[in-house]
Amino acid sequence: MNKLKKLEALLGLFFIMIFILTGCSEAGGYYRSGKKYFANGNYEEAAKYLTLAIEENPNRAEYYIDYGMTLIGLSRYDEAIKEFDRIIMDKKIAIVLGNNKRALRGKGIAYLNMLNYREAINHFDDALGISELSDLNMDILYYKGKALMYSGAYKEAAETYTEIINQYGEEAQILADRAYTYQKTSEFDKGLDDYDKAIALEANNYEYYFRKYNLLKDMGRDTEAKEVLSQASQIEVKTKADKFSLARVHFYQGLFDQAFPELSESFANGFIDAYFYIGEIYTSKKDYSTAKYYYEKYIEEGGINTPEVYNQIVSCLIKMGEYEEALPYLETGIGYADYDIMKVLLKNEIIVYEKLGDFEKALDKIEGYVSAYPNDEDARREKAFVISRINNQ
Repeated sequence: MNKLKKLEALLGLFFIMIFILTGCSEAGGYYRSGKKYFANGNYEEAAKYLTLAIEENPNRAEYYIDYGMTLIGLSRYDEAIKEFDRIIMDKKIAIVLGNNKRALRGKGIAYLNMLNYREAINHFDDALGISELSDLNMDILYYKGKALMYSGAYKEAAETYTEIINQYGEEAQILADRAYTYQKTSEFDKGLDDYDKAIALEANNYEYYFRKYNLLKDMGRDTEAKEVLSQASQIEVKTKADKFSLARVHFYQGLFDQAFPELSESFANGFIDAYFYIGEIYTSKKDYSTAKYYYEKYIEEGGINTPEVYNQIVSCLIKMGEYEEALPYLETGIGYADYDIMKVLLKNEIIVYEKLGDFEKALDKIEGYVSAYPNDEDARREKAFVISRINNQ
């Protein structure tokens, strides 16, 4: 009888192990499928399979981490943060610390996308404070640099990019981003040097030429800026993306008759940004109604909430005298803006309220603006003007 009970117990244990292993195997299959879809940018399918993996085996931290990253891809940032929080534990065990680091990185990226730069930076710093998975440090530092840059902390961003370069060597993208921070702090020669290094490393990357062009324009060195565009135009065109970039070169060169059909072809090839440049062409021609149409097409068809485009629509509406219509575009643009474009949008918001004759509201907006940008002397003079208008009413 005892032998029979032992045999039954062993058989029961055997079937339990089979059940567990089968569940783990199914979970692993779902997880691999989810990872494959994620790598291909199909976040909806990735989320479906990663959810199934978690349901089959809720004890694997990597499932939650990768599901959280998938939710970021779907712009479901609050949900992503909850997934990362599920696996963060206060234990000094190597594997737990490694998982914590990946989860903190994920939370930082989620907050970065939510434009909450301070929280993003805090989480990136917490992740960097964990010694495990040191191969992630360069990536985390890069995201931290982005958060600092978007928040207007250009000096600190430059220091972060310098830390990356000192530890891991020069990479074109890091150099180009550091160059931009130097541009914003008026360290123009340092910026030019970094752009030149980036171009030397990736001579066929149009973006670095465009950035160098804009820096030279800021410096008032227009002849050299034109030469940079000429250099970019010599890049061999091999792909549809190259065709779109060449159209942008022609746009910046002012060759609108040449750029327009190239931009139209690029949009047909899937490059939604082409609509923005077509809008810019019409803006330059003072055809603000048509420009507004193309800016809106860019937003509608691309599903892209780019604050610069909202600002361009607002500028068109101001030129057209349609001030009331500009207000919802301002509100939306401000909701997505980083430090630089926020400044422009807030200035336009003040202009709109002045044009509407609502000087009380304009004063309220100016006071907020001066608080955020205390060194803007033009804003202080504008504040005095608005106060005088209120007093004379």
